[in-house]
Amino acid sequence: MVITDGEGRMLWCSPTQPGSCADITHARKLGLVKLLADGPAVEILADAGYQGLEAQTGGRVVTPPHRKFKKNAPDWYEEMYERKRKAHSSRRIRVEHGIAHLKNWRPLARHLGAART
Repeated sequence: MVITDGEGRMLWCSPTQPGSCADITHARKLGLVKLLADGPAVEILADAGYQGLEAQTGGRVVTPPHRKFKKNAPDWYEEMYERKRKAHSSRRIRVEHGIAHLKNWRPLARHLGAART
């Protein structure tokens, strides 16, 4: 889990967990949910792995919209869903850049054994 500022600079990185650990479980184990619920009013742009935390943190965690209809969705719903999804994605791109920067950090890549050319 990585937290970045509005410009995509990394502010905090959590300890690593196995890939089989769900994102939302990791956040709960770290106490992040309680911290956000009781802490200052901040906005966290999260990916779909954190859906459900918005209600638990008083709206501080913002996730992409949940897809209500799997099949045969009305046209108005599809348009609304795409508009909300794109709006969230364009705001969250800075977070993704921060994560990519961390993954490309040479000392970490060497430690993890990633082959660099």
